[in-house]
Amino acid sequence: MTGFSQNRLVQHLAFWSLSFYVLSRHFAYGQEIQLVDLIYTFLFHFSLWLTVYINLFVLIPHLLQSRRYVPYALALVALLAAGSYFNILTFEYLAGWLFPGYYFISYFKLPEVAQYHVAYVAITALLKLSKGWFQAQQQQKRIARLEKEKAEAEFKALKTQVDPHFLFNSLNNLYSFALEGSPRVPEAILRLAGCMRYMLYDCRARQVPLEKELEYIRNYIELQRLRLGEEQQVTLAIEGRPSGIEVAPLLFIPFVENAFKHGLRSEGRAAFVRILFRIGRQSIVLTTENDMAPPDEQPPGSGGIGLENVKKRLSMLYPRQHELVIFEDGKIFSVSLKIGKI
Repeated sequence: MTGFSQNRLVQHLAFWSLSFYVLSRHFAYGQEIQLVDLIYTFLFHFSLWLTVYINLFVLIPHLLQSRRYVPYALALVALLAAGSYFNILTFEYLAGWLFPGYYFISYFKLPEVAQYHVAYVAITALLKLSKGWFQAQQQQKRIARLEKEKAEAEFKALKTQVDPHFLFNSLNNLYSFALEGSPRVPEAILRLAGCMRYMLYDCRARQVPLEKELEYIRNYIELQRLRLGEEQQVTLAIEGRPSGIEVAPLLFIPFVENAFKHGLRSEGRAAFVRILFRIGRQSIVLTTENDMAPPDEQPPGSGGIGLENVKKRLSMLYPRQHELVIFEDGKIFSVSLKIGKI
């Protein structure tokens, strides 16, 4: 027998033991409970057991919990009437057969017996429904906890996919500078060190100061400027005050990365990347815009894992609190992301 079944058995035995004691005291003629009082109480419980368990195991599961209220009410009335009548029959016929040495008659008339059945059905039904409600609440808490743990695990996995992606690009840039003997290598290393410090230490928390997130994006953009040269049109504008605001770490960088991927080259003109942050009291809006390289000139994996990851992170971290619009017409690629209720 499982622990759950054993627990239910103990609960039922405890309830009926208490009921047997209370009714035996109630039915006793004198101060002391006699054997005849115990036998009468035992016989009286026959109809109570019948009524209570038919209600608990048949009517409630099949009618009440299925929200068939009218059939349940009608069936319950019929059950109470049948149980009360069975109580009368118990003392008229069954008592003499089970205990031939005693002569029993029912102390109560049918309406009075019905009151006992109504009381027992009401008490046991409330106990069952309240127990079911508490079990449902516990189940909901367990489900919520498991969903939270799952979301946190997915969040950590998605974030770890973003970090190596940026590191891979940056190391490629440094490798190119080193091959060229460029004097920009020290500055690039400092910028990369700032980015790595943020990714390794600052962004471990679920929320980080927006100022640090923007500093990380500035370092990333400056690394791109060093790689692309001055002829490329790269702008970053920040409107509003970021102080006192916290956001999920590494949330915006995939959109910024994607803008540089698409805008590496342009047909006969300098490529451009425009990035704008508008910071309000209740929202942050990121807008990125870039021209698009021809399909045969776009780098492999353009628009790949970063955007898919950030969409999943948005749905987990800001459900019903974000708006994401992505536009592409073959020449211009733009993203508008609004995070509300910050």
